[in-house]
Amino acid sequence: MTNADEASSTPRNAHKQCYGAAVDRRTLSLHQVRPAILGTDIAAAAASWVLLWKRKRAAGILVRLGPPAIAASLVANSQGAAEGSAPPGSAIKPSPAVGIRLAGDVLAAWGSWRHSRPMVLAGVTVIALGWTFESARAEADPPS
Repeated sequence: MTNADEASSTPRNAHKQCYGAAVDRRTLSLHQVRPAILGTDIAAAAASWVLLWKRKRAAGILVRLGPPAIAASLVANSQGAAEGSAPPGSAIKPSPAVGIRLAGDVLAAWGSWRHSRPMVLAGVTVIALGWTFESARAEADPPS
């Protein structure tokens, strides 16, 4: 495949400059592209843990799942519309780190429900390990 073939097969705006390096936006997860989603996710997790600590199960689950899902769908739809050629939801690329962070979130939520500060701290630690795993994976496997 020649450079002309590669350029024609790559969607417009797929490669962006980030700190002087070319970044293939199709290989990034929405959390890496949009800080608003990450902020929504963190705020929803903290609020849901507080609600679970107060034994408000339905509210805790609704707060944990609702706002991040809405934020992700809004950004995915607006990103697909802005890029034109990208199908809706194409920016969502799950990785093993997502499972690690999910396990940490479940552990922290269970710890909140059980009123166990060590379990909540362990869950937050697992979430942090998931983010470092994602960072290490991204550095080891740069987009081509």
